[in-house]
Amino acid sequence: MTDDTVRIFVGAHEGERLPFEVLRHSICRHTPLDVEMRTVDNSLVPAPSDPRFIPYTNFSYGRFAIPKLAGYRGRAIYLDSDMIVFRDIGELWNTPFEGAAILIERVTGSSRDVARRGAVQLLDCAKLDWDPERIVARLGIDYDYDELMSLRPLLTEDGLADRLPLGWNSLDERHEHTRLLHYTRIRTQPWVCPSHPLGPLWVEELERMLDTGAMDASLVHAEVERGHIRPSLLAELGLQGGSEPRPSVRDLERLDREAGYVAHRDLLAAIARRKRALLAHQESLDPVGFRRRRRLRRLRRLIRHPIRFVTDPDRRL
Repeated sequence: MTDDTVRIFVGAHEGERLPFEVLRHSICRHTPLDVEMRTVDNSLVPAPSDPRFIPYTNFSYGRFAIPKLAGYRGRAIYLDSDMIVFRDIGELWNTPFEGAAILIERVTGSSRDVARRGAVQLLDCAKLDWDPERIVARLGIDYDYDELMSLRPLLTEDGLADRLPLGWNSLDERHEHTRLLHYTRIRTQPWVCPSHPLGPLWVEELERMLDTGAMDASLVHAEVERGHIRPSLLAELGLQGGSEPRPSVRDLERLDREAGYVAHRDLLAAIARRKRALLAHQESLDPVGFRRRRRLRRLRRLIRHPIRFVTDPDRRL
């Protein structure tokens, strides 16, 4: 790697191999720059012992190891794997820090959540003396999970700046500024659900890879076998043989139901454990107030989503 190489660290566990490869292809297809990419996940740091801090993704904590992996020098980009890119990554890479240690996308009406905006970062690794083990060990002492994901407890007041060009983290929408599309809703990401309105953009990128030989169809079949992606993707891509017309979204959803496919099964189970632990902690602090709030919360959920309230136990927590 040379000093001109764009270093990109992508949050991706073994279950996100296919999204990672699609993201990599979309980045390299739009830039003339040399790009070096690797994955980071939660295996890079010790798992928190407190279930309240079970991470929301399989790679949430991996980002805090980036400065160490980069030798505490130079620039680095962090991206989640649930993304595709439509413009030259050099525009992001060459944004001046102007004294900040981390840059994130400019604030817009649809992306005010700092934690979600932190899914795209430009890091000055020389200014980030992060010890990932210590950072995770301080959970519940100096900050909670959401505070940590906002990055603010780890930085000085001027260490985080929202100066990346608008559009480098468009959350489930595409508009005239979109350079990077971020599929944030884990139940409807296009590799696990056929009904995301912008899912065809991701599928088209994957089709382009298959057509050019950038990806072998055997990998898609293997990921279906492992349960990492939806079985209906094979039919949507025409990888099951025959020359049938492209299935409708309803047909694709039916195929997944018949196969017994559940998107992010293990991750959602872990998130449910985390939720129960958080609720138990809240109840211990204020039993009377907790029970009152729980009754109101259950009533609102029953009114808004009566079927899901009955069929999904987690909706009744």
